[in-house]
Amino acid sequence: MMNTKTTLLTILLFLPLTAQAAPLTLEAAVEQGLKADNVLKEQAARVSGAKAGLSQARLARLGGFKLKGMYTDGTDPVYAFATAMKQGTFSMASMATINDPDPARNYMAGIEAGIPLFTGFAVSNAVKMGKLGTEAARSGYERARSGITFKITYQWLTVLLRARLAALAGESVKAAEAELKTAQMLKDKGMVLGSDYYGAEAILSTLRGYSLAWNMAQELEKEKLALTLGVDPSAGVEAAGALREAAYAGTNRGQLDAAAAGGRRDIKALEKMTALYKTSEASQKNSVLPVVEAFGSWETNSQSLSEFRDNRMLGLRLTLPLGDPAYFAKKDAARAETAAAASRLDEARKQASLEVAEALNNYKAAKENLPIARETLEKARQSLELFRPLYRQGRQSVLEVLRAQASVLQAEAHYYETLYKLNLYHAQTLLASETLDAGAVKEISDKLGI
Repeated sequence: MMNTKTTLLTILLFLPLTAQAAPLTLEAAVEQGLKADNVLKEQAARVSGAKAGLSQARLARLGGFKLKGMYTDGTDPVYAFATAMKQGTFSMASMATINDPDPARNYMAGIEAGIPLFTGFAVSNAVKMGKLGTEAARSGYERARSGITFKITYQWLTVLLRARLAALAGESVKAAEAELKTAQMLKDKGMVLGSDYYGAEAILSTLRGYSLAWNMAQELEKEKLALTLGVDPSAGVEAAGALREAAYAGTNRGQLDAAAAGGRRDIKALEKMTALYKTSEASQKNSVLPVVEAFGSWETNSQSLSEFRDNRMLGLRLTLPLGDPAYFAKKDAARAETAAAASRLDEARKQASLEVAEALNNYKAAKENLPIARETLEKARQSLELFRPLYRQGRQSVLEVLRAQASVLQAEAHYYETLYKLNLYHAQTLLASETLDAGAVKEISDKLGI
C-alpha cells in the first residue's frame, strides 16, 4: 500500500512539469512575447536613459554647489604669508621671517556656488537635444515593439502552417498504407502487377519522408515560438488557431505610403536625430561666445581646529574662449554629422516606400493565387476520388492511386502555404505602414482563432 501511495505522489509531483501548456491565441502570444523580449527591454532602458539625460540638461541651469576642505603644511614664503593673512595671525613680527618662514599649518573648510547667467546657448541647446533624444528613443521603442509584434506573428503563423502540414502528411501516409494493404492482398492473388506495387511502395516511402520532415519542422517551430515567448520549450507551446481564407479590409498603395510617411516610428526617430545633430552643430558654432556666471564662496581658515576665521567672496565671472585652433575642424565635423543624419533619414524614407511596395505586392500575389491553389486542390481530390473505385474495379493500378494521393498532398501543402502567405504578408504590410497595432493583432487573432 505504501508503494502505491508513493508512486501516486511521485506522479502528482511531476504532472506540472510534463503537462502541455494551453494553446495560445495570437493576441495572447504577442502580449506574452512583448513582455519577455530583451530587445524591447533594451529600448525601454534607452528611453529611461534619454529621460535622465534631459533631466540632467535641465538641472544644469541651476549651476553647482560644492563643499571644500583641505589641510596644508608648508614653508613656501608666499603660502606662509597668505595663510597667516587668512588665519588673521599676521603681524609685524611676521615680516621678520617673511623670507624664511616657519612651517605654516592650515585647516580650510568652505562652500562654493555658481549659477550660469549666459552660456552661449549651451544649456538651452543641451535641453533641446535632450528633448529630441528622448523623443527619438520613444520612437525607437515603438518601432521595435512593432517589429517584435511582427516577429511573434510570423512565428505563430509558421507553427500553424507546420502543424497543418504535419497533420496532412500523417493522413496521407495512413490512406496510402491502407491502399497498399489492399494491394498486397491483390498482389498475392496475382491481381496486381509487382512493378506497380513496388512503385506504389516507393511513393509511400516518399510520403513517409514528408511526414517525418514536416513533423520535425513542426517541433522546431514550436520550440522557436516558445523561446520567442520566453518560456521553456519543454512546456509544449501550441498555437490556438487555424489557417483560413481571412478577408481583410482592402488598402491601396497611396494609403499605405501615406500611413508610412506619417507614422513610421523609425523615420520619426531619424527625424529627431537629424534635428539633434543640427542643434549640436549650432552649439559648436556658438562655442566662441562668452560664458557669464554668478558665483559666491565662503571659506574658513585656522592654524588649529579652533579659532576659525572666515571670509567670503561674491562676483560675476566672464569667460571668453579665444584662439581654439580646433574650432573650425570641430565645426566641420558637426556639419558632416548633420549631413550624414539627413542622408540616413532620406534613405529610410525610400526604404519605407520599398517595404510598403514589396509587402503589398506579396499580399496581392498570395490573394490572387489563392483561388488557383483552391481549384488545384479540388481537382486533385476529385482525381483521387475517381481513381479509388476504378482501382477497386481493377480498371486502374494502385500506382496511379498513390500518385493521385501524393498529388493531393502537394496541392494541400500549396493551398495552406498560400493561406499562410496571405496572412503573413497582410501582417508585413501593416508593419511596413506602421499600423500593426493591438487592434490589428486582435483582428488577425479573431479571424484565425479556433
